[in-house]
Amino acid sequence: MRILLRILGIIAVIVAVGMGTLGVVRNFGDAKDAKESAPLVEQAKKDLETMKENVKQLSGLEADAMNTEIADMEEMMDIASPGTYTTLGILMALLALTSLISAVFLFKAGGKTTAMILGATLVISLAAIVLSPDFSSKYGAMSNRTVAIIVAVPALLAALFAFAMRNGKKQPVQA
Repeated sequence: MRILLRILGIIAVIVAVGMGTLGVVRNFGDAKDAKESAPLVEQAKKDLETMKENVKQLSGLEADAMNTEIADMEEMMDIASPGTYTTLGILMALLALTSLISAVFLFKAGGKTTAMILGATLVISLAAIVLSPDFSSKYGAMSNRTVAIIVAVPALLAALFAFAMRNGKKQPVQA
């Protein structure tokens, strides 16, 4: 049973580190793109404001069609800030790091440390999932939230397997 836990833990670590690295690259790429596109988004928002004023002069079906188009455009321009993507990149790196630390504790006993690693991995995973925007980028068809989930699950599994191995060596009872 212990060998199976170690094997599954190592597989989870490899997947978490690999996907965590890809998540870091993607989020930092998205941060760079968001920084470069900020002036264009501001100009587009100004253009939308003028379109809204022009729609007020229309009535009937034309006004309804333009209002729905404006609403769709506003939704498309609602992108996350570069700081959000940078924070997500750091969180992905931390998840990869906690997975590597969990790999050490698959082979070494560490009761309290593995419990802290499991708790830290859980908090980092939840933060990454909650902070992730839920739309795709040019770096992939998956949304950033899906990438955060794909990184968080194996990282949590690696920490959980390390936690399950925490009683690796029986300590003698002291009187």
